[in-house]
Formats: sequence, structure tokens, C-alpha cells
Amino acid sequence: MIMEHAALSNPLHSQVLWLIPFLPLFGAIINGATGRRLRNNKVVDAIALGSVGVSFLLVVYIFIQLMGRAPVDRSVTQTVWTWLDFGGARVLGGVTSNTMSWAYKIDPLSACMGLLVTGVGFLIHLFSTGYMADERKNGEYYRFMAYLNLFVFSMLNLVLGANMVMMFLGWEGVGLCSYLLIGFYFDREYAAIAGKKAFVTNRIGDFGFMIGFFLIFMIYGSVDFDTLMGMTRNIMAMPEIHLFGISHTPTWWFNLIGCCLFLGACGKSAQIPLYVWLPDAMAGPTPVSALIHAATMVTSGLYMIARMNFIYVNAPVALALVLFIGALTALVAASMGLAQYDIKKVLAYSTVSQLGFMFMGMGAGAFSAGMFHVFTHAFFKAALFLGSGSVIMACHHEQDMRNMGGLRKYMPWTFASMGIATLAIAGIFPFSGFFSKDEILWKVFEGWFAGGAYTGSKLNLLAWTMGMIAAFMTAFYMVRLMVMTFFGEYRGAGHDPHGHTVPSEVVHHASHGDDHGHDAHAGHGHDDHAAAHHGPAEVPWNMWFPVALLALLALVGGFLNIPHSLHWIGSGHFSEFIAPLLYQTHAHEAHEAAPAMEYILMVVATVIWAPAAMGLAWWFYGADPTWSKPRAFVKRFPELFEWVNAKYYIDEFYEAAFIGPCKQLGAQLWAFDAWAVDGMVNGAARFTLAISHAFHWFDARIVDGLVNLVAWILQQISQGFRKLQSGRVQNYAFVMFLGFLAIAFWKFLA
Repeated sequence: MIMEHAALSNPLHSQVLWLIPFLPLFGAIINGATGRRLRNNKVVDAIALGSVGVSFLLVVYIFIQLMGRAPVDRSVTQTVWTWLDFGGARVLGGVTSNTMSWAYKIDPLSACMGLLVTGVGFLIHLFSTGYMADERKNGEYYRFMAYLNLFVFSMLNLVLGANMVMMFLGWEGVGLCSYLLIGFYFDREYAAIAGKKAFVTNRIGDFGFMIGFFLIFMIYGSVDFDTLMGMTRNIMAMPEIHLFGISHTPTWWFNLIGCCLFLGACGKSAQIPLYVWLPDAMAGPTPVSALIHAATMVTSGLYMIARMNFIYVNAPVALALVLFIGALTALVAASMGLAQYDIKKVLAYSTVSQLGFMFMGMGAGAFSAGMFHVFTHAFFKAALFLGSGSVIMACHHEQDMRNMGGLRKYMPWTFASMGIATLAIAGIFPFSGFFSKDEILWKVFEGWFAGGAYTGSKLNLLAWTMGMIAAFMTAFYMVRLMVMTFFGEYRGAGHDPHGHTVPSEVVHHASHGDDHGHDAHAGHGHDDHAAAHHGPAEVPWNMWFPVALLALLALVGGFLNIPHSLHWIGSGHFSEFIAPLLYQTHAHEAHEAAPAMEYILMVVATVIWAPAAMGLAWWFYGADPTWSKPRAFVKRFPELFEWVNAKYYIDEFYEAAFIGPCKQLGAQLWAFDAWAVDGMVNGAARFTLAISHAFHWFDARIVDGLVNLVAWILQQISQGFRKLQSGRVQNYAFVMFLGFLAIAFWKFLA
């Protein structure tokens, strides 16, 4: 039975909420079940795109209705069915909660995330219809689109779920779908390895998420988000909470819960130390990279923290951990992107770095700023990833930027779109990155300058410094990417007067493709055509149009959340839209630094800092066609370049410190199981078998032998007597006569 939990004068038609996630599920089921038999790609396209497109329209319809309501009325919950009934036990918060429902919740935060998932997801589906051209021919296209639809369904369950169980189902669902999509080319070893790496790494984070989930349920006795937020003040008013024989203050328990939940976020959102799966996820098709790394899966951890903000505002230690790990991830990942040559790897490490910025915002208590960067990042990073897919396809599936160049003449739409996205990620005014990333940096700095309510001022200053360095690196490596890809002369067809191609590079690893030494071109499963035969050209409209539309959003999207200090520009305030969902939202806004300092930082970041990084990158790579400066740097500091290019050997460290020992431990446990545990069982079986053979011999030879001996003796005796039974009357009469004579003779002698 479907129920509407909103006493509104004008119903929000909440009965259609369940269709938003279930339409992509229906698309996945239909394509997955019938795609191979039908072999009609147009039908597959209609089902895949139509299901996500209609979901997007439904979200738009509900979002418009939400905007027309008072802030207190912008929340509607639809219970599809009651899942579990616990019978109503009294809990610490002083209320009873006895049901767990399959329910969906639409409010400003989930509505915005729904728009993001379905809108950007639809554009990625559209892009895939052109990019996956070879899969359309070989019959595997239906499987890819079914996986995409299933991914969208899982993500919508995560963001629209009205309770933590629904969130967890979506959480695990996107993990499964990422494994399927990253390892889409399962017949290639490197793709299978990357898929397993993503799956296992996420399971490590999920362990922490589950511990936090269980602790919340034990303290609150409920999993419903509205109930949890409503009970928080009662929980915080308690002097102490007693669990597992341990008594501590609510703040202590909230710190523990926050750290556990953050471990799960580190897995899903690729933060140190669980970020290593995301760069390897490039083994999947490029649309997968855009879907996972831009708009959906990697933002799960951010959405979870924003939704559970009532935990984190009461957990200063957990919030400080979020701030520090976010800043460290932003800095380390940005430095890794400086020395990558694979265009998708540069964007992958850029994603990890930008996610670090988002967590910095969360850790500074500026939840709305962190979430707004989720949306702006989805616009420009999806444009960059899809644009890189267009470049890869135009260059006949070449991913090494040293074999590109000069593409702006061949791909004007892609060049313009990626150029806009580059300016956005660099934080140049008025592009969207300026309004989101710089807002995060300001909130972190403000926590030091004005005395943060959540974190120590020294930590804020350290995080802000790391963030500024990471922002400088971001602008540098993005201009480097644009110059190596679009400027100069095209080097893929042998026109390479300055020797930029891979064979003549000063430092070049044998692993031209992915980290495992496999050919990067094979990662797409397309035929490798020689660039000398077919030069690059602009991709079809169904590929460049989604990139251009995302670039447009990256250009204007920042105006959705204009800072109060720039109120003269407009009145877009995303932060005010989601403010009612934030617990004690006044806490991080109570300390407002002098507006002059905010203006100074804006000018420094936009006019000096980012342009300086971009100018340095142009001076290194664009002004000199021979790339003599980066070549000289690499030649002078080969070990430093090698160190950064190899990502500080963190994967190798994990292999040596954790993965290798775990494998050895697993092998030893297997040996113990095989020789000791199974050995005892098998030994007992062999002993029992030997005993049974002995008893069988004794029974057959001795017991049965004695019985058979008696039978044999009787048989021999009976054979003697049998000869007397001839069946002739005269023989019997003769014997009787002889007996008579014998008796008579015996009587005579007696």
C-alpha cells in the first residue's frame, strides 16, 4: 500500500515518487532480458534513454512544485510498503520506532541530487549511443545500456531513500554496478582486475559504514532520516550513553559514528587511503568514467555526510578528520595529475582531488558549499570526461596525450566545450568552479580567520594552505592537458617535428596503457585503426551535444549559489534552498569574517593564483612547441618525475604492505585448511574406510566363512544320503530285505 506522508493543501503527487527510480530498473530488466534476442539497437536506445529521460522529467516536475512551497513544506515521503516490523521497543531518545519501510523521500537535497543523477545520466546515455559504436555491432551494446540503467536505479535509491536501509541498498547497488561497468570488457585481464579492485576497496569502506549504521540504530532505534534528526537534540541532552558495557557522552559516540561513516565515504568517494580504485577504473569505457567519476557514485559519500549532518555537527573530531583527509587528498591527488600522460588518468586524479575539496567543505561545517561543488563538479567534470572520450574516439582510441595535439582545428565543438570546463575547474570568474571551489576555500579560511565553530584554527589554516596549493596544481595540469591535446600540430599521424611522440620521450614507462602494462587502446574494445589512414575529425552530434550542454551548465551553473558578498550579481542561493535540512545551520555561519578579507581572497584566487598557474603551464607547454622546458625539468629531476609519475608508488606500497601479506595469509590459511582441517576430516574418512574394509574382510572371511563351512559339511553329507534316494521301488524292497536279514542275523547271534 502506498502512503503519502505530507499534510499539504496541494498534494505533491507523491504517488509517482517510486516511478523515478523504478523506471530505469524496468529499462535494465527489459534490455537485459530481451536485448540479446532482439538485436535491435534502436529499441535498446529507446528503452534505456526513455526510462532515464522520463525519470528526469518526473524529478523536474516535482522540483518545480517544491520551489513553489514554503521551506517547511518542501518534504514529501512515499512509503511503498512496510518492509520490517520490529514491534515497538522503547529507545534511548524516548520514542518508539517499530517499522522499516521501503520508502522514498523528496526534499530540496534529494530533489537536486535526483536532477543531477537523471539529467547528467541521460546525457551520458546519449553520448554512449555514439561512443559504443563497435559494441552496437558485436551484440554487447544491450548489456552495457542495461548496466547503465541499473546504475541509475541504484543511485536514485541511494539519494531518494527515506531511511538508512534504503541508502545502504543504493550504496551497495552502485558498488555492484561499478564492478560490472568497470569490468565491462571482462575478457581482458586488466579490466577484470580493475573491477575487482574497485569492488574490494569499496567493501573495506562499507565495513566502516555498516558499523556506523548499526551504532545509529542501537542509539536511536530508528533508521528514518526525519526521525533521526528530530531525536538528535534529545540524544545530545543525555549525560551519557551506555552501549556494549561502555558509558560515554553522546559526543564521544557521535565522533565514533562519524569516523565509521567517513570510512565508508572514503571508499565510495575515493579519499585517502581508499582512493586507489578510482584511477584504475579508467579500464572501463569512457561513458562509465563520466558516470562514476563525475555525477553519481563518487558523490555518494558527500551526499551521505550532508544527509547525516546532524551527526557531524555534534562530532568535532570526526569533522576535523573529514577536513584533514579532504585537504590531504586534494593536494596529493592534484600532484599526481601533474605527471600523467593518459588523458583519462589526468582527469581521474583530478576527480580524486576535487572530491577532496568537497570533503574540505564538509569538514569546515559548510555543508551547502561542499554539496554545491558536487553539482558544479558534475557539470565540468562530466564535460571533460565525455570530451576526452570524443578525443579518444577521434584519435582512433589513442589515450596518450603525447600522440595527440592540434585537435582544435579538427574538433572545434569539443575544444570549446572542454575549454569552458577547464576554466570552470580552474576557478575562473564567472565560471561555476569560482562559485563553488573558492567558496569552500573561503569557508575553510574563515574557520581560521574568524575562529571556526567546528575545527581548530591551526587545522583550518593548514587545510586552506593545502587547498590553495592543490588549486594551483589543478589549473596547471588542466592547461597542460588542453595544450598537449588541442594545440600545436597533430602528432598521431607521424607529423611530429619536435619528437613529442611516445618512443622519443625522455622518460617513458613500458606500461603505455594502464598500470598493469596493457595497451590503453584495448581498453575500449574498439578496432585500432591507424591514424595515418584516417585523420581526426569532430564526433557525431550525439557525442558533442552532451559535452556542449554540460559545458554550458559549467558556465552558468555557478550563479545558482551566489555568495552573499556578491549579492549585487544576483540572488541565486542554493545554500538557502537546502538550509532547512541542515541541523543547527547557524553554527558555521555565526562567525562571519570581515567581507574585505573574502574579497581579497577572491581577487587573489581568480586574478593572481589560478591565472599564474595557467600561465606557467602555457609557458611550459604552449609557448614552446618543442616542450624544451618540461623536457629539461624531467632530465634534471628524473627521480622526482618518476616518483610523481608512478603515483608515489602507493599502489606498490599497498601491494607490499597489505595485499601481498593478505594473499600470503590467505595461502597459509588455505594450506592449514587443506592439510590440517581437511586433513583431519579426510584422515578420519580414510581411517573409517580402512576399518570398514577390515570389518568387511572379517565378516566375509570369518563370520560368513564359518556359516558357509557348516553349510558345506551338511551339503556333503546330504550328497551321500542323496545317492540312497534313487526313486526305484525294487531298490527300496531290496534294502528292506537286507535290513530284515541283518536284524534276523543279530537276533540269532544274540
